[in-house]
Amino acid sequence: MLLKLVLASLWSRRVMAILTCTSIAISMLVLIGVEHLRAEIKSNFERTVSGVDLIVGGRTSGINLLLFSVFKIGNPSNNILWKSYQDIININQVAWSVPISMGDSHKGFSVIGTTNDYFEYFKYADKQKISFVQGKSFTRLYEVVLGADVAKKLGYSLDQSLVMSHGTAKVSFTHHDDHSFKVVGILKPTGTPADQSLYIPLQGIDILHNKQEIQNKLLVDVPLGKNYQPQLSAFFVGSKSKIAILRLQRNINQYVQEPLSAILPTLALRELWQIVGTVEISLMIISWLILATALICMTTMLLASMKERERELAVLRALGANEYIIILLIGAEALVLTLIGALVGYVLVTVGLLFGQALLEQHFALYIQPYADLTTVGYYFLIAASAAILLSFVPALIAYKKSLMASLNY
Repeated sequence: MLLKLVLASLWSRRVMAILTCTSIAISMLVLIGVEHLRAEIKSNFERTVSGVDLIVGGRTSGINLLLFSVFKIGNPSNNILWKSYQDIININQVAWSVPISMGDSHKGFSVIGTTNDYFEYFKYADKQKISFVQGKSFTRLYEVVLGADVAKKLGYSLDQSLVMSHGTAKVSFTHHDDHSFKVVGILKPTGTPADQSLYIPLQGIDILHNKQEIQNKLLVDVPLGKNYQPQLSAFFVGSKSKIAILRLQRNINQYVQEPLSAILPTLALRELWQIVGTVEISLMIISWLILATALICMTTMLLASMKERERELAVLRALGANEYIIILLIGAEALVLTLIGALVGYVLVTVGLLFGQALLEQHFALYIQPYADLTTVGYYFLIAASAAILLSFVPALIAYKKSLMASLNY
């Protein structure tokens, strides 16, 4: 009977009820959407590097090593000797390794010297491999692979010739004009810093700083370790056993030939997120303020309807409804409006992400799951419902007093 009364009462004021539900739906849309995007972006941030057990570089802090090796921010404290790299990768626990050498750029984008193993073992998100949208990996000395952002922003295509510059600044006055590289591949967008780099063979780093003319040979004809023993900025390591990762890390940190640092990328990413995560706090505060505003609007609507509901409430009192029924009626109306609005907001978030997922991947390289965590959604529903019931006590008490006075007058 109470539910029928609530629905009939709301239907008689359906325009105001729809407007109230709309405001609550929008606020819940923002709240759930922001929280879901925050969680997904944090998850994507922590999965910028996936499948890599250790990152090794010259002795430095873990965050600095992570920043320059993954995010291309800053510079290594020291380069790693080729002999040291060989000693480390020959440890029994090492399954694979990917060396990288940095220090050059092209129009503000980092140039990374590496091997084809980079495209095989360096992963992101849920261990997704880097793939090519056009072309293939480099097989000769003077070939370059472009990250998705580099190709898009500079308008480059396959078979285009590029000249690298010395240093990592956006503006360089030293260009390696003697050696031009041909674009042979363009990577698929990953939503990670890998999109903002150019990749050349590790042998090409030595060639860039060599004034002599060198033939564009196949990489198999000029293997690393003989004529080419470049110094490395860092390298990524995969372990044969997850149990041996910490032991391998300790062995690398205690390497006596030169000071090295080995970090666990997942832990370093979480530490870095704690530093830059103040933005998420601001977003959450704004979302809660929007929800509070919507609930206050609902309370205002209930208060504004008291005048036109005096006769309705007086009739209920005359029929024997006590004060608890009146208070329960107003509270139930607030609860129904809030739950309907919250449900509509959740549906809008889900539908919006289902249809917008492809656009987010294409234009922003964000891989967002369309379905928000139901535990989190239920938590927000509970908070919104509790707040609505508490706020409804004010109009409920006023309704009770007005109904009592009206019944005496009639």
